[in-house]
Amino acid sequence: MRIWRPEKAYENVVVSEVKEFQRLHHIHWRAPTVMGVSFLGAVVLMALHHTLYQTVDGQPATAAVIQSWVNRAGTALAFVSKLCLAIGTGVAYDQWMWVDLHSKPHQVRSLDTMFSILQNAFGFLHLRLWSMRPALAFLAAVTWLLPIAAIFTPGTISVQPVLVTENGTLQVPQRAYTTAGQLYCGTAIQNDTTTYQSLATGLLNPTFATVLSNSVLPVPASSMNLTYDLDFYGPAVSCQPSSVRDFQLAKQAIAEFENMTDGRVFYYGWVPQPGWGPGVNGSFFDSTDLRIGNFRIDFQSQDAARVFVYLNTTGVDAKGGRAPFVGTPAAQMITCALYNASYAAHFEVKSTGEQQVTADHTFQNWMAAYSTVNGTTEDPLVTRQMNIQAVMEAFGMMIVGPVTFSNVNQGPTTNSVYSLSMNPPLFPSQPGLNQTGMTLRLSTLYEDLAQNITLSMLYGVLPGVDYSGQTDAAVIKSTFQPRFVYQPRTLLVTYGVSTLFAFICVVMGVHALLHNGASYTNSFSTIVRVTRDPSFSRLIADEGDLQGAEPVPRHIREAEIRLGRSAKVSASHASSWL
Repeated sequence: MRIWRPEKAYENVVVSEVKEFQRLHHIHWRAPTVMGVSFLGAVVLMALHHTLYQTVDGQPATAAVIQSWVNRAGTALAFVSKLCLAIGTGVAYDQWMWVDLHSKPHQVRSLDTMFSILQNAFGFLHLRLWSMRPALAFLAAVTWLLPIAAIFTPGTISVQPVLVTENGTLQVPQRAYTTAGQLYCGTAIQNDTTTYQSLATGLLNPTFATVLSNSVLPVPASSMNLTYDLDFYGPAVSCQPSSVRDFQLAKQAIAEFENMTDGRVFYYGWVPQPGWGPGVNGSFFDSTDLRIGNFRIDFQSQDAARVFVYLNTTGVDAKGGRAPFVGTPAAQMITCALYNASYAAHFEVKSTGEQQVTADHTFQNWMAAYSTVNGTTEDPLVTRQMNIQAVMEAFGMMIVGPVTFSNVNQGPTTNSVYSLSMNPPLFPSQPGLNQTGMTLRLSTLYEDLAQNITLSMLYGVLPGVDYSGQTDAAVIKSTFQPRFVYQPRTLLVTYGVSTLFAFICVVMGVHALLHNGASYTNSFSTIVRVTRDPSFSRLIADEGDLQGAEPVPRHIREAEIRLGRSAKVSASHASSWL
C-alpha cells in the first residue's frame, strides 16, 4: 500500500471556506461563553479575595478557628480564581491550536504533543516544535503557570503580634504627702501642737534603696505597656554654690579642724546647727554628732531647710585615694535648700518589666523645717509639712558626714557619708574635671537624688510599706495582640500579572474563533470527526497498531496529516488527509 505524502503541493492549496459553510455560523456559544465567563468569574473571585483580606486586616486573631477559616477561604478563592483563568486560557489554546492545524500538515508525534500539552507538561521538552509555534507555546505556558500565583496570594495575609493602643483611666497607687500616720515620720501631739521626732523606717528603707539603685524605684508592674502622666506638688532640693559668707566661715573652720586632726578634708556635709555662724571654729566640725551624722535636718534656718557640702577634691582620685598634685588645694562649697515644687512626672511601664520614670519640677516656694507646729496631724497642712521635712531629713542623712584622710600615714580614706559609700557614681572626684566642674556635677546629682527619693516614696513598690491611697491618671495602654496583617500590594501585583496574561490569551482565543469560523475542542469526538479518511485505515492496517498501545509505531508517528475543511479539493469530502 502506498501512502501519498504531499509536501509542496499542499503549500499551494488555499484552505478556504466554501460558501455553504457560512463563516461564523459554526462558532458554538460554548467556547466564547466559557472563555468570557471564566475570565470575568476569575476577576470577581479575585476582588472577593481582596475584599476578604481587606475586611479582616487589623482585626483580632485570638481564636484559632477564625485564623483557620480565613486561611481556608483565602486559599479557596485563590485556587478557584486561578482555575477559572486556566479554564479560559485552555479553551483559547484549543481554538488557536486548530488555527495551526488548519494552516499546514503536521506529523502525528507533533499532534500528540499539541493535543496533550495541557495535561502533560513534559511536552514542553519538544523545543523544536514550540519554537516554530510561539503563539501556541505562549498559550500553553500561561495555562500551566497561572496556578503558581496561588502560591503567593494566600501568603499575603498573616497573623502577627501588633502593638495595639487604647486610651483609658488608670488608678495609680500612691503615698500622698498629706497621709497622716507614721508612714513618713514620727510625731508627738500635745494639746494643739505637733512635734516632729524623726523620719520613719517606712521612708528610710526606700531612701537607702534609691541611693543604691541611683534611680527611681520600680512602680507597680503591668501585663501591658502603660504610658501615663501625673502632676503633683512635692519636695525638691536646689543645690547652688554657697554664699561667700558661708564659704569663708566653713573654709576657716575646716582649716582649723584639719590642723586639729592632722588630716585632710576631702568632703564634708552638714546641716546648720547651734554653733554654726560667725565665730564657728574647728571644734564645730570635730564634734562627734556632726562627724557621725546625727544632725540631719536644719531647724535653724527660717527661710529654707539647708544642707551644706564642702569639697576639696585636689589630690584625690576617683576612688577616694590620694593623688599627687602641685599647688595649693582648691576648695568649693554648695548649699542644698528645700523647696516646694510642682511636678510633671511621666511614666512608661512595659510588660517586659522595663520602666522609665522621668519628671520635671518647677519651683514654687522655699520650705523651712520646724521642730514644732501649731495644729494636729488631722490638718492636711500640718501632715504635709511634717512629711516633706522628713524627706529632707532622709536626703540630709544620705549626704552629711566627712570624707578625710590622715597626713601622718598613708592609711585609707575615712568615709562616713552614706551616699558616697553606697553609690560610687555620686563620688565627686572624677578624672577630666576641675574643682568647679566636679562641684557643679555633684550639685546636679544631689538634685536628682532628692527628686528620685520623692518619686520613689510616692509611687515606688516598697516591701512591707503599703500605699495610702490612689489617684486617677489618663493612660495609654499598649499591648501586643495577634492580629491579621494584610499585604495588598503582593496580592494585587500577583493577580494583576495573572489577569493580564489571561486576558491576552482570551483575546487570542477570540481571534482564533473568528479566524476558524468555528469553535473546536480537543475531545475524542472532535478527533473522530476530522479524521474520516480511508488513508488512515490503510496506514493503521496492522492488527497490533489497532490496539492503540504504547509506543506509537514509527511509521505512524512520522506520518504527516493535514486537518481541515477542504471540500473542494478533497474528492472524498474528508476533513483530513495524509
